[in-house]
Amino acid sequence: MNKIDSVEKKIAMMTENGFNEAEFITLQKAIMGKNAHTKIISSHIGLVYSDPKTGNGISYAVDHALSETLAIDYDCLIVVGGSEHIEFLCEEPHAIRLIRAFLRESMPILVVSEGSKLLNVIGDTRFSELSYENEEYLNSDSVFWNINGKGLVATFKIFFETVCSKKLEKSDNKGSRSINSFQDK
Repeated sequence: MNKIDSVEKKIAMMTENGFNEAEFITLQKAIMGKNAHTKIISSHIGLVYSDPKTGNGISYAVDHALSETLAIDYDCLIVVGGSEHIEFLCEEPHAIRLIRAFLRESMPILVVSEGSKLLNVIGDTRFSELSYENEEYLNSDSVFWNINGKGLVATFKIFFETVCSKKLEKSDNKGSRSINSFQDK
């Protein structure tokens, strides 16, 4: 993959107050390492905070409101964990609409930790019945799930290769399959 391929990729990071700061920073560094463009999308314009109750932690300026965001504007979608952040997104109609659009078009999605709850909300149960105690991530078609935030850099690397190549893996008969575990290097 050359730099031109990376620079042309637009990554949407769906974020609300209460997002997982460590996961966000890890992915942000990995994305910067690929020279890709990241845009923060949220239900509101302004700032999103990792810890909105105390004001501690990091905050980011929102680039685009979910209500005005289309899947076609991006090459992929990333949703980090954070229980407060995910609970809000599960109730946000525009977040649900956007995830459905990415799935309908088989565009790559990376969900981290609790982010998989968003798939359940829209009735996508691809990861529901899988055993994953020895895995750090699973993927099915164009959807990647980093189960617990471990091995996130390695998961992102494989996810980003998929984004750049646009060669999406096909799933097995169940619609899901596990990929070998990887460790952050």
